[in-house]
Amino acid sequence: MNDENVITIEIRGNEKAALEAAHRISSLFLSSGPCRLRRTPGEDEVEVLVHADVARGAGEGGYLDPDEAGGAGAFLR
Repeated sequence: MNDENVITIEIRGNEKAALEAAHRISSLFLSSGPCRLRRTPGEDEVEVLVHADVARGAGEGGYLDPDEAGGAGAFLR
């Protein structure tokens, strides 16, 4: 994996919709999947981050198996 191909996508909105968007992104690009779901006290909106390797084409999405990770950024190949 080349780190210059990895982007971080920040999704904000209703929890169900934000998680669905993260899963759809993961079907397009090899990604971390939804990570770091954050809530701000007193707000309905959540924030979800997805790290994706955009060097892979559509249909090459999915997640790495946990035993394949070998360091920072290694969740993407």
